[in-house]
Amino acid sequence: MRFAEKIDEDDLRQLYFYWLSKKTSRFPPQRAAIDPAEIRRLLPALFIIEVDHEQERFRYRLAGADVEALVQARLHGRWLDEALRSPLREFFDEGFCIAAFGRKVHYRRNTLHLAGRPYIRYSRLLLPLSETGDQIDHLLGCIKLDGDIQARNPSQVEEHEITISDVATFELDAYEMPPGGIQLSD
Repeated sequence: MRFAEKIDEDDLRQLYFYWLSKKTSRFPPQRAAIDPAEIRRLLPALFIIEVDHEQERFRYRLAGADVEALVQARLHGRWLDEALRSPLREFFDEGFCIAAFGRKVHYRRNTLHLAGRPYIRYSRLLLPLSETGDQIDHLLGCIKLDGDIQARNPSQVEEHEITISDVATFELDAYEMPPGGIQLSD
């Protein structure tokens, strides 16, 4: 099965193909190749993470309204370890490490529960970006809420409960473009 076929959400699949279209003779694409105007309708669900290899930290350079609403935190310009509390931070950190240091595209479907809030089902796609082609210096990400939110009694769960239902990753040299190229619909 091709990686794109594992992505259930049309918006995330379109973003994946957009990202693939930005590659040049080297892979992955550069951060400068990503033009927010070309993916304007996805902006509330998009985020861009800067990767600090020396400290192994991640800083949000862009965080759409849907992303900040999901974690109930202001993220733009903040380090992941300063913006989110444990275990939520470790959960996000794990996926970011896979994408940034493992040089992989990462897709995951999750169920998230934060104390005092209903369960939230969502999917997330992480796409590596690199200025030099040698190391990943940014991650382009997008979330897609399933919309099927069920209320739960917070006293019945841990303070933060996270369930991972599906994970797909691939090495950066295993990419594929769809037949006929890509089309981002508005």
